[in-house]
This record gives sequence, C-alpha cells and structure tokens, in this order.
Amino acid sequence: RSYVLGDRTSEVVELVKKMFEIDDVDGTLTERQAVKDLEMHHGINITRGVLRNLKHAGGLKCYPEINVPDITPQQASKRFNYVHELLESKETFRDWIWSDECIVQVGGNRRMITTSNKYDKRRLTGVRKFAKKLMVWAAITWDGPGPITFLEEGETLGAHGYIGILEDFLLPFIDNWKGRVRAVFQQDMAPCHTAKDTKAKITEWGIKTAPWAPASPDMNPIEYVWKDMKHWIGKNRNPKTRSAIQDAALFYWQNILTKERCRAHITHVIENMEHIKRCNGGPIVDKWKYNN
Repeated sequence: RSYVLGDRTSEVVELVKKMFEIDDVDGTLTERQAVKDLEMHHGINITRGVLRNLKHAGGLKCYPEINVPDITPQQASKRFNYVHELLESKETFRDWIWSDECIVQVGGNRRMITTSNKYDKRRLTGVRKFAKKLMVWAAITWDGPGPITFLEEGETLGAHGYIGILEDFLLPFIDNWKGRVRAVFQQDMAPCHTAKDTKAKITEWGIKTAPWAPASPDMNPIEYVWKDMKHWIGKNRNPKTRSAIQDAALFYWQNILTKERCRAHITHVIENMEHIKRCNGGPIVDKWKYNN
C-alpha cells in the first residue's frame, strides 16, 4: 500500500494502468502529463516518483526503470526475522547511533553524448575521468547529527583505520551523549566492521552493538542522509576540489542536517520496516503491491 494514497492505492494503480494501456492509444502520454491529469480530473495529487512506483506495481514499464534489489530467500528470511523482533519489542531507536561510510563524488556522473556525424545518430554514454572523490564516515541519532570525519586522499578503510575512527570520534561522542550503558551502536556488515580486531575492540570498550540484517540499506536512516547531502551539495555548491567537497559536506552536517531531519529519516526507516515485514523480508520497491 502506498503511504501517500493509503486505502486508495489499488484503485489508483488500476486507474494508472487504464491511462497508459487503454486511453493512451498512440503512446504519447508522458508521466508529467499523467500527474497533471490525475490531479485535474480525479483530484489525486502525487509526484512523478509515486507515479513510477504505481506503474511498477501495475506491471507497466517506466523510465527510469525501477531496479529491484537482488535479495536471496535466506537474506529475506533474516530481514523478516530482524524487523519482526524490533517491531514486536516496540523499539523506539531513541538510544541508537546509526553509522556508515559514504563516497561523495563530483564530476563523474554519466552523460549522454550524441555524435555529430549525420550518418551516425548513435547516442553514447560517456564518463568524465578523474572525478574528485571524498570518503566520509559519520553517524546520526534521534537527537540530531553525530560525529563526522573524512578520510585522506587515497586512503582505504580497513579494520585498523576503522578502529581509529571509532576511538577518536565515536567514543567521545557516546561518553558525552548517553554513555556506554545506554547507547546502542549500529553498523552494517562491511568487512572492516565485522573484522575480528574491530569486534574485540568494541567489546573491550563496552559498547553495545545492534544486530543487523544482510542487504538492508533500506533500514539505515543515514543512507537517506547521504542522498540528501549529495543532492544539497550538487544543487547549492559547485565544488571543484576535495577540500571544497569537504567544506560543503561539513557545512551541510553542521547547518542543514537538523534534529528534525534526522528524526524524519529514522521515522521513515521504521515505516520501511513495516513494509519489509509485509513483503516477507523482500525488497520494499514492491511495497505498493501489498495491503495492510
């Protein structure tokens, strides 16, 4: 069921199918026009993104194509059990620290190039070389953004480097926040997170860690923070160097990412967990096909 449409989801899916399969005989109806028609003639106000999800739920092709994550039955089972336990225990996530790494890249997006030869109308996909990249580690909580740090150019994050980040940034934050007795640290299953040395250090420090399910970025609110941060940097800044990217990311973290935004992302993840449970641990891109 669509969170936006509620109980009308199935009705609108059928309406969208009718618009594109039956009424649009010549195939000229665009998604932009369909959104306008739904609002004008049916009083349904949705975005193009919601429309694409509805088309996907109705078995229609849409652009850009919605890629369904490849989740194995074993992973789906673990995802289902994970969210089931959290939802049944009515976990509020008030004491959780959500963390992850991210690469912010500027100048490397794919672009379409049309050949100038009048006999060759091919469109080629080009990639700008030598894109500027910056690797970030950060964390958020229900009370707002947590620590953030940046890796040096060319530095890869192994267990030793990751332990250093936790010691220099996570431990002081936890001690000044809610203390090691209450705080629950979340990390995914990246190799540097699950390394033997990392686990030993976390145990030595007395930090409580949250269990985690495989193939589950849709359950980590910081993934949505990364998306918003990259969008903000691309829209409001035009960084040309790594230092400019770092300045932009730091400004976003300190001035744009508010407590309210963090809470909105965490609340969204809780809703995702409910959808994951409905989908039996499967990808939530298919959540539109399921009803309460």
